[in-house]
Amino acid sequence: MPTAAKEANPAPVAAACQEGVAPVRVRAAVMRRFNEQSLRSLMWPPADDPAEWLLGAETAVDFLRDNVARDELVLYASGGAVLLHGVLAPTAQVTPADEGDLLRAYVMPDDAWRIQMAWGGGEGHRMYLEPPLSNSGCNSLVGGEKLIYRRSFKGVAKGPPPVELSQKLVHSLGLYWLDERRAYCRLDQRGDIEDVIRVTCVKGPANEPDAVVVTILIKELAIYMALADMTLVFKFDFTRYQPKNFGGWDQQRQSSKKAAPDLFYNQGRSVNASYANGIMILRPNITVEQLVQDWKDEDDDSKKQYATFKIIDWKNQRQFETSCAPGHLSNYFEKSENPYELSPAFFRPEVLTRFKNDPEKYDLNDRTIGCRNAWHLKSYDINEAGQVHAYIGDLANLPYEEQVYWQSFNEWPKGSISKRAFESDFEGKWSSEYDPLHMLKYKVRQLDETPPTWWKTRGDELMDAARHPATDSISEWGDEILALDQLLVEGFLQKPLQKLAADAGRTVDKQWQSLRLLQDYLEAQGHTAEEARAVIDPLYRLHKLRSLLKGHGAPSERTAEAKNARAEHGTLRAHFKALAGACDASFITVLKALGVAIKID
Repeated sequence: MPTAAKEANPAPVAAACQEGVAPVRVRAAVMRRFNEQSLRSLMWPPADDPAEWLLGAETAVDFLRDNVARDELVLYASGGAVLLHGVLAPTAQVTPADEGDLLRAYVMPDDAWRIQMAWGGGEGHRMYLEPPLSNSGCNSLVGGEKLIYRRSFKGVAKGPPPVELSQKLVHSLGLYWLDERRAYCRLDQRGDIEDVIRVTCVKGPANEPDAVVVTILIKELAIYMALADMTLVFKFDFTRYQPKNFGGWDQQRQSSKKAAPDLFYNQGRSVNASYANGIMILRPNITVEQLVQDWKDEDDDSKKQYATFKIIDWKNQRQFETSCAPGHLSNYFEKSENPYELSPAFFRPEVLTRFKNDPEKYDLNDRTIGCRNAWHLKSYDINEAGQVHAYIGDLANLPYEEQVYWQSFNEWPKGSISKRAFESDFEGKWSSEYDPLHMLKYKVRQLDETPPTWWKTRGDELMDAARHPATDSISEWGDEILALDQLLVEGFLQKPLQKLAADAGRTVDKQWQSLRLLQDYLEAQGHTAEEARAVIDPLYRLHKLRSLLKGHGAPSERTAEAKNARAEHGTLRAHFKALAGACDASFITVLKALGVAIKID
């Protein structure tokens, strides 16, 4: 006969249940997710020897103790021998806990808001809205909140009932459901997607339905509980038996246990069967006052960290290394020896690589960089020496971790800021510097607004993807050549161009692609063959280069092209700019020939 479940030590359980979660200010170094394997072992018996498992239901209470000590709390679990359902109760109604009242509670997954109709009792006919937990069998839960719902659309929807979350909880925590993550998510302070509430399917043994588990980050639930003045009440039931061999419960082997003021349950055994069902209460160890203080601390500059940067200190005519903390900087209206907030810091161009490689997370524009819902760099640019530069006052507004990232690429200046930045940021006027990529995008955007028959709309995604290379990397150069080709060359449609040529009386080869058709159409408009070829040549070069760099070109061919580009232009960035300029000139001539009324200067 298996030994009985070990009696719990009341003191640790009381601490876990009464003290509740850690204060919200504490951030765990490593996220302790819920233990799926441990929960699975409670749901189904081991295949080799289920006898001891069948008699050990009370040991599942240990899982509850471990659950409340983790960063991710199992809020609901249903499968096999486990039913765990957490609901919120008004704190005043469970302080202290009424053991008898709570043990009588029943919490049904499909208990939801209802329109009730009643009559009799001298009040006649009545209709009213009834919230969940109104008929839970106990007074302690009345006025509480259900967080998990599982409703069946009988006769219509097949399969297990879907999991629905309290919209009040989801909205308050700023969460959004993402199918691919099976979670309610939000963006954290780094701009990364964070799973706050997860819905996990735990695979069951053969011929057993899968289990459903809902988890939540305990820190977030603690904040909600504190603000709502609610306490979490777990109703749990661990019942293990084999239906074919179960003859009922042995009345002599049943008892009630109170392991702590907030943990009490009934347990029993029979031949090859056991159960433990009861209540566990979790109280948040955070108050509204502490939350307000945390908020104040976040806005306290004296408690913030700031990185140090090498800058050009224009005020004092020197190169200088200084913290970007507000107390180390000044503006034009202050009498101070501190550098201006608009003092530029300079960086190796590789600083932009991370932002270019993750367009889903980062919004990299010509002069600004944004990280979704996390931070925004107001201004940056690239000077003639190929250095990225940004103003130290703007860097001070970034999160400290981001400042440290930029600091790792910081170097002394090899030149001044770009002409464009000087004109726009200090002279307050539009830049006079010609930017061919900017002008190409301007024309493409005009075509997209009222696209001719021969033009395929490019859209914002392709527009945003086309950028100047920041580094001298062949890989980045190839990526930007590809993006420019997709923006420009792929916009021309073959069949409509064939029709234009036919309408102009030209005989064309059906195998001709769009660029060859444009060349022929230019000839139809009066250009000589040599002139037409010269006009289209930059677009040919762009398309061929795209094929070599990002298509079927051999490594030796890519290396040779990069070598030629550097030999002619100095850097791959300079080559790209020259090619974009030539393509812009070609585009102007083509649009004129096609009769497009568009502002091109």
